[in-house]
Amino acid sequence: MKILFWTDGFWPRIGGIETQGLKFIQSLQEKGHQCIVVAQKDKPSEKNEETYSGILIRRFDFNGIILKQNLKKLHPIEAYLDWAIKEFQIDVVHLNTCIGWSAFIFSLFRRKFTIPIVLTIHAPFYYHNTINPLVTKICSQVDQICCVSNWVLQKMKEQIVHRSLGLIYNGLPMFSTPPAPLNFSSPTFLLLGRFTSEKGFSTAIEAFAFLKNSHPNARLLIAGDGEERLELESIIEKFELSDSVEFTGPLTRDQVPHVINRVSIAIVPSYFESFGLTALEAMQMKRPVIASDVGGLPEIISDGKTGLLVPPKKPIALYKAMQTLLDHPEMAMEMGERGRCLAMEKFTLENHLAQYVNIYQKLIAENG
Repeated sequence: MKILFWTDGFWPRIGGIETQGLKFIQSLQEKGHQCIVVAQKDKPSEKNEETYSGILIRRFDFNGIILKQNLKKLHPIEAYLDWAIKEFQIDVVHLNTCIGWSAFIFSLFRRKFTIPIVLTIHAPFYYHNTINPLVTKICSQVDQICCVSNWVLQKMKEQIVHRSLGLIYNGLPMFSTPPAPLNFSSPTFLLLGRFTSEKGFSTAIEAFAFLKNSHPNARLLIAGDGEERLELESIIEKFELSDSVEFTGPLTRDQVPHVINRVSIAIVPSYFESFGLTALEAMQMKRPVIASDVGGLPEIISDGKTGLLVPPKKPIALYKAMQTLLDHPEMAMEMGERGRCLAMEKFTLENHLAQYVNIYQKLIAENG
């Protein structure tokens, strides 16, 4: 098959969706399928077109086209799509975004495609308590909608009607780096991800401040980067935690397992989370996970089995969960073991890939 993967973020942008998308396309090509990627051009220094890991990537500044109202820049996009349809002869389009200017511009060119279109919905984007109108429009233009968690699926069912609306969990390849043993003599907690307000890192830092009273040798490792960096540093200074907190900076996928191996317990304190790829990465490395009981996280974290679930925005509840795992290290280690087994059985890239390939093939056959 020949697949056009239309997305917003892609390599070299770092993030959960970007990492998952890259691994997905690489695996498709390893299975003998041919893929081309159309993505947002984030920086002027990025090349308009290049090949990375055997993947042909074509970038357009979708945001700039709309914000600067430079509609002449639509012509190169149309020309590229004409090439993809007539010369590359794509069989199916996989739309990996349903929000933002990349999705909006895709909707402008929807009429060009007579081939099947599959949409992945990563979150139920609300606008005044209803699904964003652009999402509703995009959903009406595709043949199959795949939601990344059952929580997202149920939210979409409440808002839209579509003949083909289903669930395909995200999946990641297992790390080649083996998990290191958990260290509870000098425990370290991990926050991993983008530094944005909805990730709840500020709540975790406050919970860690409470924990330091009973565990003065505990440490907190904060991995990633983002717009909230200065705010997080301010909170750390407020609680006088600078000597106990370390920032790693942004990580590549290859660096992630080595950082996870440095910690005892992972924390995912999100206020909003449709799936939770960072929780899955921690589970792959046998780390018990303390996560907010929101969105799709309870579908990944089984409370009391692979980790603990706590209410969001409640630092005291999070502190008590952290204390519980430190007081019961054998239970924490068992959670880590069960989490890794679940990651290997249910949330694999192989399962994820097989389900999408089946959908592609089914739609192509129906399309004649």
